[in-house]
Amino acid sequence: MREDCRCGEMAVMFLAGLTIGTMTGLLLAPHSGAYTRRQLENLAEDVKEQASTLASEAKEAVENVVERGKRIVS
Repeated sequence: MREDCRCGEMAVMFLAGLTIGTMTGLLLAPHSGAYTRRQLENLAEDVKEQASTLASEAKEAVENVVERGKRIVS
């Protein structure tokens, strides 16, 4: 179980770094404001989808641990 927690933490840190790096790159890019805003909106949509996926995976992992715990207790 300890390894699952570390993988989740690493995934969150990776996504945070990816998001920060992408946003910094977009803000420093020599594009128009409208184009940059569209890019940021697209990035926000992608991050929202990734967060939803990560939350679903975390929920499944917790359910699996609970089921395993119930079997051990029985």
